[in-house]
Amino acid sequence: MPAYLREIANELDHLQQPVELEERYRLLPAERLPDLQSPGTMAIGATGVKNNSRSLFALICQKEAAPRFSMIRLMSRVNCSAMMTPVTSGTVVFPEDNVRRFVLVFERPSGKKLISLSGDSVPKMGEEEIITGVIHNLLPAFRELSTRTLMHRAIRSDNVFMTTDGRAVLGECLSTPAAYAQPVLYEPIDSGMANPSGRGDGSVLDDLYSLGVLLAELAMGGTLLNGKSDEQIIEAKIKLGSYGALLGQTRVPLKLMEPLRGLLSDDANERWSMPDLDMWSNGRHLSPKQVPLPQKAVRSISFAGKEHLTAPALANSMRMHWDESKKLIKSDHLDSWVRRALSNDEMGDLILLAERMSSGLAVTGSADDRTVSASIMALDPSAPIIYKGVSARVDAVAQALAIDFNKPNNVEQILDIIRMKLSQAWVTSQTRTRPEFVAIIKQIESLSQNVKNMVPGYGMERTVYSGNEGWPCMSPLVGDNYVDDLKDLLPALEDMVAAGRIEGAPVDRHLLAFAMNQMRGNFDALLKRFEDPFQREVYNRAALRFLSDLQKQYGPAKLPALSAHMADLLIDAVENFHNTTFREQLREAVNNAKQDGKLIALQSILDNSEIQGQDQAGFDQAQAIFANLEAQATWLESGGLVSDENVRRVSDKTSAVVSGVCSSLALVFITLSWVL
Repeated sequence: MPAYLREIANELDHLQQPVELEERYRLLPAERLPDLQSPGTMAIGATGVKNNSRSLFALICQKEAAPRFSMIRLMSRVNCSAMMTPVTSGTVVFPEDNVRRFVLVFERPSGKKLISLSGDSVPKMGEEEIITGVIHNLLPAFRELSTRTLMHRAIRSDNVFMTTDGRAVLGECLSTPAAYAQPVLYEPIDSGMANPSGRGDGSVLDDLYSLGVLLAELAMGGTLLNGKSDEQIIEAKIKLGSYGALLGQTRVPLKLMEPLRGLLSDDANERWSMPDLDMWSNGRHLSPKQVPLPQKAVRSISFAGKEHLTAPALANSMRMHWDESKKLIKSDHLDSWVRRALSNDEMGDLILLAERMSSGLAVTGSADDRTVSASIMALDPSAPIIYKGVSARVDAVAQALAIDFNKPNNVEQILDIIRMKLSQAWVTSQTRTRPEFVAIIKQIESLSQNVKNMVPGYGMERTVYSGNEGWPCMSPLVGDNYVDDLKDLLPALEDMVAAGRIEGAPVDRHLLAFAMNQMRGNFDALLKRFEDPFQREVYNRAALRFLSDLQKQYGPAKLPALSAHMADLLIDAVENFHNTTFREQLREAVNNAKQDGKLIALQSILDNSEIQGQDQAGFDQAQAIFANLEAQATWLESGGLVSDENVRRVSDKTSAVVSGVCSSLALVFITLSWVL
């Protein structure tokens, strides 16, 4: 198992009790199946609830290296005996620890793995065995993948099963991100140069290359390039070409030479496609393809203690010696070598353009780093995006960010790739344009907009979820729970609160970004209330509003632990009401809401601007009345009632009133006398 994939079997030893998935399948954690597990998973027994004669098994997957969500749905529609496809998948809660985990269910293969562990010696097969049992038997699987534009990305010797009658079956490819568990040996040069987290789905041509490596291992036996490090394997492939590096001067079975040359071509445009493989399998022999090697310079360039004759070889060395690369570019030796020794002015112009653009696009203090990255692209357009210690294919930048999110150095470098538009620079450096570049640039622009927006609910957290469909919530607030659907978010928080594992408001940037990526509507006003976490009352009220909206839309109907927790956080808000009677009524209403487990009712009490406004208006009115009464009392106490001024004012008013009454009576008498 590769070192970067975490072994989870020991962590799950406590799981023993059966649990049902979708009320149709029963998972049996007590039945361990190590021979069927994929890297970073644990394989357990499974059976149908109604039909227990069906032979099944399940893989418990990691949260940190999440399964290929979008590909699961597509692969489940494929019916091919030469390839393992999922029967079903979903999240289940194991009763021992009440943790929600993601599982994939498959039919048990009828054969055994070709080798049990990556790195074990591959058994040598005869020419006819390889052609009939492997190539011909796997062709239906590759046709399905090619027709549906699906990528397997897990074709390797320890993921191939051989039946008792010698037929090969491809193992599962969904439990970890695309190519995450692939040895560098099985990946094309550009994908091998990328970090495991940044290889991406790629294309069917990547799978055909992996098939070529598998056939070569079976034809030669043992392990190709045994004892070589990943960097040495990449260097050998760049120098000799994959065919030359893997097979060298050894004698290749005559019937396999043609497909091996075609499948192991390092130029994806020259590599065999499915029509080529189909024609060969039907007996139509194609002209043997010559291995295309990079152009050699008339003289070498010395760098990092080695002499380099080709641009890709130099680019690969610059990738591994970053600081020395800065000095090389500043010295002008690189420009001189490219233009004179390689006679490639176009490449030289791209390197010069990289220097000019970097000062404007680079973030503070990283102009030289961007120049190195763009210069490597100019030297080797087929290489992935390389920036300091991070390498990622252009379509896998968001995937790399998600997988490496808990590696601060990697995250910062991936964010620099997005901020400094290195993906766009990579596209510009390509010698051939492809239709998918438009979609890639559009996705990168979307990621860039999220990265720039620092409001909670956006930022790098939102980039993770918008760029990776179905990625589970990475908030520490949900603990080990695998939450990939909003309907599971509140139950996970309820369990965490009930277990006493959350103290403050159960809302953070990750949780907001995960939810906002799936929710519809305008929440900008609400999100701004989360900007200052030190304004605890404002933050807690906003958290209550957010959680109550979730409960309203996705349920469940009762969340007693979460409701009690939020009520405790905001109980001071009740005490801040001024009306004593109203305060007593609110306390009773809060207690009822806690018992009912209804965040919506709690929110209507504790984060209700109308109720708060009424209380404040009543308080303001009471203050005004009190101030008026207090002023009158002070006036009386100071003798204002019997003062000369007050007596004169009252007398004047009294005289005026008496005069008015007398005048009115006189007028009435005069009128009556005149009428009578």
